Amino acid sequence: MSASWRRSGAIVALATATSCVHGTCSAQDATHGKTLYGFYCQTCHSPQPATMTAPFNLIMTAANNPAQILVAAATWPSQMGFIPTILSASDRADVAAYLGTFGGAPATVSVVEFYNRGQDHYFITAAPAEIADLDDGVHSGWARTGLSFAAYAQPTGGASPVCRFYIPPGLGDSHFYSASPAECAEVAATYPAFTYESPSVLYMAVPDAATGACAAGTTPVYRLWDARTDTNHRYTTSPSAKSAMQAAGWVPEGYGPAQVIMCAPT
Repeated sequence: MSASWRRSGAIVALATATSCVHGTCSAQDATHGKTLYGFYCQTCHSPQPATMTAPFNLIMTAANNPAQILVAAATWPSQMGFIPTILSASDRADVAAYLGTFGGAPATVSVVEFYNRGQDHYFITAAPAEIADLDDGVHSGWARTGLSFAAYAQPTGGASPVCRFYIPPGLGDSHFYSASPAECAEVAATYPAFTYESPSVLYMAVPDAATGACAAGTTPVYRLWDARTDTNHRYTTSPSAKSAMQAAGWVPEGYGPAQVIMCAPT
């Protein structure tokens, strides 16, 4: 969404352009949501937000999910900080309903890989704020490896929520991800010292438990463990990176002969 609407008479102009005044339209009115979207959001996100590339397609995570609009406003306050003040809960529900009318492919995000040479640790994230902090040196020592893979940004048919744990200093000072609800529950029960940061930071498909095969339209993601006291895992779709890590002593974890842990949308 864009703050470019801030101009003299903007709110008056919107009020005369629609029979709905903020807060008076019934929730989940997609027609009213379309009007609001065109006025407040379209400049950045285009008339067809489902076809935009990241990060602009992230608006689709708010499809039928108005709470996500407030999350986005808090994440990008310079562009979207006006939303909680200007758009009522009913307005946000209407925008979310309008976004839900798009029948395009589910929105995906780029999961970016970073490496800390001093720690010999890898880290992945799709969170824009975390990516920005690492790129800007807020957490020193981290640099992009140049590798990434896609994930779904919201619940999607055929995809499982990906949980994330923080492994504290002394045990690893790193993060652990799994698309298996059973494994997430097992880790939470077995390692109470780990911080269970989220049950659903991403959404990914799970491979066949016996063969490790990923469904059509997805690609294997491999998870490798460093087998050290400072536990760290690397997640990659690169077979050559997987082979190199194994040659360096890292242990693959996953399903089937190829030991695939998740399946990324292509």
